[in-house]
Amino acid sequence: MPTSNTAPFALVREANTAAPNFDLDNDAIIAHLQQWQSLCSFRVLDAKYDTVEIEFDTLPKDMDAFAKDLYEFCPDLVDQGTGCMAELVELAEETGEPLAPEIEKLIEGVDFSDENYGLEILKREVQQKKKVSLWWD
Repeated sequence: MPTSNTAPFALVREANTAAPNFDLDNDAIIAHLQQWQSLCSFRVLDAKYDTVEIEFDTLPKDMDAFAKDLYEFCPDLVDQGTGCMAELVELAEETGEPLAPEIEKLIEGVDFSDENYGLEILKREVQQKKKVSLWWD
């Protein structure tokens, strides 16, 4: 990973990525990504006004803490994503439609009665895909 603190985030700066609904301007988003550089190695694949897609070369050692940080930084990852998995499973059971194998793998052994199950699934998803798409709307 380049040693420059700005080069890895040129796409984010050029896109002027921001999350006004969460009081995050472009500088705040870049600063948060820079903090992650001390935890892991990653590349910004794409950035738009309200999205950043990153791919990890290495993951943080404490993935539980990192999943919590991901959620605090980008709540929609869980609130509109992995935290809705119970509803997806319920719908599949009601309709008799099988879940995709990658979904089955993500939810294996997850306790849906635990209010934080979305964090566990988010952690697993990042570990499996080595990517995360952050979005704020």
